[in-house]
Amino acid sequence: MTDQQGQERGERGAALDIGSNTVHLLVAAWRDGRIEPLDDASELVGLARGVYAGKMIAPESLDRAVAAVEKLVERARSKDAKVVRLVATAAVRDATNKDDLIAAVRRRTGLDLEIIDGEREAALSYQGASAGEDGGAQQVCDVGGGSTEVIRAEHGHIILQTSLPLGSSRLADLYHADPPAADELARVDDAATRALTGLPEWRPARLIVTGGTATTLAHVAGARERRYVMSTKELSSQRELFARETAGAIAHSYGVEGARARLLPAGAAIIAALCAATGAEDVVLTGAGLRDGLLIEYFTKDTETHG
Repeated sequence: MTDQQGQERGERGAALDIGSNTVHLLVAAWRDGRIEPLDDASELVGLARGVYAGKMIAPESLDRAVAAVEKLVERARSKDAKVVRLVATAAVRDATNKDDLIAAVRRRTGLDLEIIDGEREAALSYQGASAGEDGGAQQVCDVGGGSTEVIRAEHGHIILQTSLPLGSSRLADLYHADPPAADELARVDDAATRALTGLPEWRPARLIVTGGTATTLAHVAGARERRYVMSTKELSSQRELFARETAGAIAHSYGVEGARARLLPAGAAIIAALCAATGAEDVVLTGAGLRDGLLIEYFTKDTETHG
């Protein structure tokens, strides 16, 4: 191993976030002031359903989440990650038994789980999703299972950040048919639109969306890069597809997990509502977001401390 290789190995870090549906991992290197992704993986655990129904993480969901975290932490360490940062978002912060999850994760991995509030989640998502984008007026939205974080910025200066109780898991509870019936989809659209009515009117130059729905829509579109620009016309075509095909058919045809495919009609409705509210004719769907923000935060602080 050369000195240069050793330096590169020492610059590797990993970030995991426990979301409402999925535990996500990003392993990346910090090179030339940028995040360079090396490994990206996820495990679907479905915490949200029990939390929103009874404010508790069901024992079986908690066990799945801890097992997924342990598996992904081991994967990160096998990639020589210098540090592993671990956070949890909407579903966990709403759960009355979050301390059980924190204790189980510490016992199984030796890591402390940080439960972040909506404002911190929004700021980190903006930092990750907007990295490398042109300046100007931007709206970054992190569409998750339990919440949507909205961040507005002018030339890199945040002018608004908020967390809305709007997510693909929450809205998916409004439909039961597979594929969803027309009246069910109408209720989903109405709920998504109403959730955004409290936001001040704004017309950003660029709408950027991150999160599981964004990456899955890009995958269905055939994208292989982390950043994909989707027109509202293409988004409408995908919504028509989700309205006529079952979740199983979508999963089979596009290599999407069945549980994720079930959420796509709801997630796509949220993104369509965001486009309508901002007047956007296209949307940047990006795989960069919260985990990138966590690593940028770590590496820039590390540079300031040790530089």
